[in-house]
Amino acid sequence: MLYSIHHQVRKTLLAMAIALPVTSCYTVWDNDDCGTEYRVKFKYDYNMLFTDAFSTQVPSVTLYAFDADGRLVFQQSEEGEALAADDYYMTLDVDPGEYRLVAWAGLKDEDNSYDVLELIEGQHTLTDLQCRINRYTHTAHGEQVDSVGVLAPLWHGVVPAQTVTRANTYRTATVTVPLVKNTHTLRIILQQMAEEPIDANDFEFSVTDQNGLMLHDNSLSEEDGTLTYLAYHQTQGSTDMEGSADRLNVVVAELNTGRLMADADTRLIIRNRHTGSIVLSIPLIQYLELCRTVANYDMPLQEYLDREDSYAMTFFLDSNNAWINTQVIINDWIVRFNDITPEF
Repeated sequence: MLYSIHHQVRKTLLAMAIALPVTSCYTVWDNDDCGTEYRVKFKYDYNMLFTDAFSTQVPSVTLYAFDADGRLVFQQSEEGEALAADDYYMTLDVDPGEYRLVAWAGLKDEDNSYDVLELIEGQHTLTDLQCRINRYTHTAHGEQVDSVGVLAPLWHGVVPAQTVTRANTYRTATVTVPLVKNTHTLRIILQQMAEEPIDANDFEFSVTDQNGLMLHDNSLSEEDGTLTYLAYHQTQGSTDMEGSADRLNVVVAELNTGRLMADADTRLIIRNRHTGSIVLSIPLIQYLELCRTVANYDMPLQEYLDREDSYAMTFFLDSNNAWINTQVIINDWIVRFNDITPEF
């Protein structure tokens, strides 16, 4: 009698299970399961320290998920202290499927450095996701240019549509979005070799480049035109030289730029502010490459440019404030031009 009751209960439970509605438990990226929580982590180790600095450097992040047709199905932003936690992740609330993930990090309304279209889920597509550097009109020596001052640090990340697996014993699947920093700081030092003081107001520092419009894959659109990055800070100073009665006189300027590309015609220009005459005009990427060949022999140039977010460059001037183009110091590396006249 007891066996008959157990047998009947088993049949009833089986019938109830068969009668349950089928849920949308198809391939979830590549596992057959229900109730999986999809977690997205971010890392920023594409730097010259080769260590993850996401928790200490990145103040905000916005994640976008696009389906197989390239249509936006999910977006979420977060900023502040939460990102500093070692176990920080963002939950990706999407149906089972395959998605392309794109992230912009560092976008904050109060900075007003960038313009990103406010996308609508189900309406906008991958090609609509662009980030544009904000600029203002500036008149330089009788010519109007699109100028940029201070830029907030900016990062980009992308994970192409891919399969993500998890062990069957867990209810979570994690994908990591690697970030690349798209902004750089240039610290330009002019060192006066004569004994007379040097005035920071005598110089105008700028970098010109066509890198103001960044696409969803972090490539650049040249259709946006040329930007002129201007120094947001410049000062002067002098100090005694050890073991000598002479004094060291310098002018220091700082500029931000957008992403530097290995094949770009990026120029660093220093002018006399009063006359407009050029003190120096150099192909910036080629000069940075000279430093890379010394410090990072095997690293591709683009990787070096993406990993290094700060450059200090020292140029030497004679008593007439003309550039002595025999050497330049870049990030403490001395590059000497032996019987070679650098390109202007």
